[in-house]
Amino acid sequence: MIHFPTKEEAFNIPNILTYTRLLLVPIFMYVYYCVEPHSTHIYSTVILALSGMTDFLDGYIARTYNMITNWGRLVDPVADKLTQFVVAVALMSTYSMYCWLLLIILIKDGMLLFFQYYIYKNSGKHLLQAELPGKIATAVFFAVSITLLIFYIPDSLITIISFLIALIHYGRRLLIYYYEIDKPIK
Repeated sequence: MIHFPTKEEAFNIPNILTYTRLLLVPIFMYVYYCVEPHSTHIYSTVILALSGMTDFLDGYIARTYNMITNWGRLVDPVADKLTQFVVAVALMSTYSMYCWLLLIILIKDGMLLFFQYYIYKNSGKHLLQAELPGKIATAVFFAVSITLLIFYIPDSLITIISFLIALIHYGRRLLIYYYEIDKPIK
């Protein structure tokens, strides 16, 4: 059943930060491809850094001030995935290794989406939110992507490795959930 958020849920500070991050995605693409093609991408870097700050702040504020909402749990991961996808696609034009990162992101997120739906459909249980390996991978993604926007550094593997670790971690956790579907999820 679809639950539409109340006005207070939809427009609390963490969710407004998430909406800001969603709005930064097309702005990043426009600036990256149209405003500063073949340059050092200073404006794109600022936009991505701002996006990363809103990602950190929305989660921090929601947890610290007990402003977590079901709507935020739905919209925040969408903003995260969309940002990661768009930045990976943009950086693929300069860094060929980002095609591997994009593939890992698609596999990880597709796997999570499929299993989350499967487990919810069969047990009515929701999986846990993002875990430490996923958060670290996201932080590394932002840090490395910002660095690569500023400086040309031939293909960096650190982002790919961190997302691969997150993929393996989540895959392992999902298998455990799958085999324990009738048991309560911790």
